[in-house]
Amino acid sequence: MNALADAGITGFYILEYKGMSPQDWKGFSIKEDPKSAIGLIKDYATDAVLVCSVVDEEKTDEIVESVMQALEGEKYTILEVPIRRIIVSHSDYEKERVETWLLEKEVPCFYCGENSVQRIRIDTSKAKIWCTNCGAARYYLIKGVEKEGR
Repeated sequence: MNALADAGITGFYILEYKGMSPQDWKGFSIKEDPKSAIGLIKDYATDAVLVCSVVDEEKTDEIVESVMQALEGEKYTILEVPIRRIIVSHSDYEKERVETWLLEKEVPCFYCGENSVQRIRIDTSKAKIWCTNCGAARYYLIKGVEKEGR
């Protein structure tokens, strides 16, 4: 929690769960019924915590670096998931955040050179292009230009 706060996160929520990696169940043979699978998870899975937060994309790299330093030597997984829309509801009042454009196209990556899906997200004043293969990203500020005579 301190690493998250130090990186600038002001709000988050936590989910507790049990998890298993492929190395944990390698060699196990279980029946494919839900009861057997749930029993295996209860008996052999490791307790885990999922910390979720919504942050500005510009802060993502700094936050990831801070968390990686704080958890050095620990087993962890970091997921970066783009949020396309957020709806906040307070009783009778509902506010919807402006939806950004998300375009995808398979072209050579500007960084790794591999032919892979490049995602382009365009907001009102900025754009981001990122590679689904290597994770490299570029950010652009969008500046409007007024035409003469207006």
